Amino acid sequence: MSKIKDILEIMRGFAPEDRTEPDFEDNVGLLVGSEKGETDKVTVCLDCTASVVEEAAKKGAGLIISHHPVIFRAVKRITDEDITGRAVLAAARNGISVYSAHTNLDFCDGGLNDYCAFLMGLNNVRPLKTENGIKIGRIGERDAVKLSVFAAELSKTFNDERVGIAGEDVEVKSIAVVNGGGGDIELTELARHAGADCYVTADVPHHVLMYARDCGFPLVVMQHYTMERIYIKKLVGILTDEANKRGLRVSFEASESECCPISGRIYD
Repeated sequence: MSKIKDILEIMRGFAPEDRTEPDFEDNVGLLVGSEKGETDKVTVCLDCTASVVEEAAKKGAGLIISHHPVIFRAVKRITDEDITGRAVLAAARNGISVYSAHTNLDFCDGGLNDYCAFLMGLNNVRPLKTENGIKIGRIGERDAVKLSVFAAELSKTFNDERVGIAGEDVEVKSIAVVNGGGGDIELTELARHAGADCYVTADVPHHVLMYARDCGFPLVVMQHYTMERIYIKKLVGILTDEANKRGLRVSFEASESECCPISGRIYD
């Protein structure tokens, strides 16, 4: 058995809790339970739902590490009538602590942005912007390719049947990426002014699509889930390696209870 506190020190060292996205009301750290206990099993997931908690309980895990905060916005009540309440109550009933690392895990060295850039085959990878030491987004280069061909590659690599493109089918070489919910005007402009030929992200609203089209700046739009779920097994490997270095007796395992809320191919 290892102390939960010692396990969480790995996460805090890798993705410090005070390194969240600037001007974004994030909620990271230990959100449910206590770090005073011990466990020899940890479940790692993208979203801590009640089904993930039940899976962790069956496997004897005393700790869940999630990317998306199990409690994101302030809540006034915890009941079984909503997804947050069901997950928190399930964790409490089973004595499972829940730790969440969100935008601090997105932007840290070796985090989700870096892994997305790696999977896209980018070289000379660097931050789109550095603010207060926080490296926001990534930009890098690859061999020149048509936008549609690049999008098809991403569809296969990320197992995302709903990759889409917005803009002309131009040749792209310099690629900017922000994983997950990077589809706002500010980040799109950041990518454009950084000199990228296109911007890859998810959660892009209609007005941003129109804005990018007016600017002649192509977008590749992916699903939030598929851009980030692929990192969970990578995180398991990172945590396992660091735990072994510290002599901690604990095993990390990716949750099997999560599934993409959207399915069905719309991109060819």
